[in-house]
Amino acid sequence: MEARMSAQTKSPACFLRWTIQKVADRMYAVAATIDGVEYDFVGNYRSIRDAQQAGRRYATDLMHNSMSGGQLAFR
Repeated sequence: MEARMSAQTKSPACFLRWTIQKVADRMYAVAATIDGVEYDFVGNYRSIRDAQQAGRRYATDLMHNSMSGGQLAFR
């Protein structure tokens, strides 16, 4: 007997993105998003390495915190 999926459902897209902008000498501002539209300010960091780590950590944490019942619950 052959098993088939009768219907496929679409799931919401998830954009784990963050931006880094140089705002002063040795100062970088970080903003992150999981929906590609609304960005949250993460903070200011003194090195590009710290800014990258903060953006990655914030976006990942934001996605994990928004999970509800196996589905992404965007704000």
